[in-house]
Amino acid sequence: MPDARLLREEIAEAWPRGRGVVKLILTRGVGARGYRPSPDARPTRIVSGHKWPARNSRLWSEGVRVGLCRTRLGRNVALAGIKHLNRLEQVIARAEWDDGAMDEGLMQDDRDRLIGGTMSNIFLRLPDRWVTPVLVDCGVAGVMRRAFRGWAAEQGIAVMERDIAVADLAGVSAMLLTNSLIGAWPVRELAGGALPLDPLAARFNTWLDAQ
Repeated sequence: MPDARLLREEIAEAWPRGRGVVKLILTRGVGARGYRPSPDARPTRIVSGHKWPARNSRLWSEGVRVGLCRTRLGRNVALAGIKHLNRLEQVIARAEWDDGAMDEGLMQDDRDRLIGGTMSNIFLRLPDRWVTPVLVDCGVAGVMRRAFRGWAAEQGIAVMERDIAVADLAGVSAMLLTNSLIGAWPVRELAGGALPLDPLAARFNTWLDAQ
């Protein structure tokens, strides 16, 4: 890993002031063809700065529409939870719709367990509690997922990690999605069925904007 002080300096150079997005990419470095890295390869890092995307206020106030993707996530415990660059499954899943009918697609693994969205983590309110999928076999454990769980705990709201079968969606009374740019989106429509908007997403976003 690069020195943390060096990374902070490069991040400040990529985006010196104001609210923005900094993307940090680390690779194994340049090498010859094939999968085996050269023993003397030096890691490459790319630090880029970008404007903060314009907020679509409708998605926060009115909620988003989600449905199930046909593309499944492959299970690999060695990669589970990590934000790595091999996201071909999400790319294929995101190409399944482009008609404005959905704002995000939900993905499951080969055991019919719900894992997350193509670009988001998911939180569901079942009859007795809030839950989020266990991500030990696949999926991305996003930073906003961790932030939301920490904030919820401070509010006295327990969020349980557990396996969530697609069949469990029939008992969902509310849902929200998180990622590092959107904060939390409330879900108003799940697979064509209406869901009530839960105020928890708005409360979290208010707290997040104050940080």
